Amino acid sequence: MSATVKVTSAADDKIGSGVVIRRTKTQAFVLTACHVVEKAKVVEVRVPGTKDTPGKTLKAEVLEREPAADLAVLRLSVEGVPGAVPLAPAGVKPKLVLSVGWEKGDAPGALDESLKGRVSLRKPGAANVVACFETVRKQAEGRSGGPLLDESGRVIGVATGHDGKTGYYVHVDEVRAFLKANALGWIVEEDR
Repeated sequence: MSATVKVTSAADDKIGSGVVIRRTKTQAFVLTACHVVEKAKVVEVRVPGTKDTPGKTLKAEVLEREPAADLAVLRLSVEGVPGAVPLAPAGVKPKLVLSVGWEKGDAPGALDESLKGRVSLRKPGAANVVACFETVRKQAEGRSGGPLLDESGRVIGVATGHDGKTGYYVHVDEVRAFLKANALGWIVEEDR
């Protein structure tokens, strides 16, 4: 859970979540939902604290975004940023899933989720459909952009929205395609 961060966009007047998917010696990269950072060039990222250190707020640049898939990548200084969470391999079929996000309070929370399955959705105004996992319950406010994790703790989806009852998470295959299309596939290279 420590790799799940709070994302605040003053330009969009939105608060959501994100997950650290890569750390280098100097930079960290956070995956989130595009609608959380839709208009922003720079956002604030809140890193959770531990029992020994307080959390901290850092500035992050919106590096890439794709409104149709509702995905974005942020880049920030690595100082104080927790370790990264790997993406699950393509075609993953999880047995157990957990959603993580900053719906309230000063730390991220985790919830067991029940999957209904994989669906194809088209966002209003979008030309293409996007593969998503569908969950039994909707995400709470503040969880948009947060990860859906499999039983091995790998990212299998990104919280994108709900229909009032059911939650939707952009599928990891879409995340990989987004990163590759934006020359960011190196962020999640398998042999790192």
